[in-house]
Amino acid sequence: MTVRRTRRTPHVWSAQAILAILIMGLPLSDGTASADNCVVAAEQGSITFPVERLDPAARCLVSFVAGSPTTSGLIGPIRTPVPQTLYEYLLDHPPLMAALTHKLGLGNYQFTSKGLNQFWANDGDGTQGLLSLLQREGTTRIYHIDGYHEGQVFPMVRAKAVVFLKIAPTASSNGHPAVDTSLVAYTKLNDPMLSGLVWMLRPLVGEAVTRKLARGFDVTNQLGTAIAQNPDRIIQELPALQTIDPQEQRAFTALLQSLPSPNHPPIRSGP
Repeated sequence: MTVRRTRRTPHVWSAQAILAILIMGLPLSDGTASADNCVVAAEQGSITFPVERLDPAARCLVSFVAGSPTTSGLIGPIRTPVPQTLYEYLLDHPPLMAALTHKLGLGNYQFTSKGLNQFWANDGDGTQGLLSLLQREGTTRIYHIDGYHEGQVFPMVRAKAVVFLKIAPTASSNGHPAVDTSLVAYTKLNDPMLSGLVWMLRPLVGEAVTRKLARGFDVTNQLGTAIAQNPDRIIQELPALQTIDPQEQRAFTALLQSLPSPNHPPIRSGP
């Protein structure tokens, strides 16, 4: 399957009114089929994922969307100047990430736990949906999104999406630990007319659709950058997050306290 690499340049064209409705939605189908017929490629956007370890139900959910998507795209790698352990903690605790994002004025995202590895997501801009973590294997994640968007052009658009995410540990320009994150996203609309419209406009709106879908993940990168710049402020803000469990706050505080000072060079080992 060919995945188009997106360019990281802004767009200011009238299709903005269209792309806002092209993201998430409620069930297109239950995505169920014989597991033998649910094929998922291991290579997504030149990145290999351990899809062979997906359970049969998850494999069919992924295959239904990624096998014949309305839009697809790749974002990244995007560098975030925090250690892998801290980045993964944020990524795997969406309510904490959303609470900090709101506290720091970075966005109005909301994540509410709905069960094991499932969260109801609301981006504060008309898009809501059920985010399910289908697989967590080392530095890779595979997500399924089932939600909807309410906009001004159409009352509601429903769709499903699949996101493949890869984390690569690296170092920032000052030598401190960092991560590079790459994201491959597929979206499948349930309305044949809209799907046809998007297909015709893919050279114009495909990148913007992917970026809209990826906004919830991009917030983790923004928050990571804010943490690296002033970890002491984050430690001070944590007690005010009354919706976050105290044990979770203590675990995250320990990670923040282990961060190197942004004003000092990293400690190097060896002679």
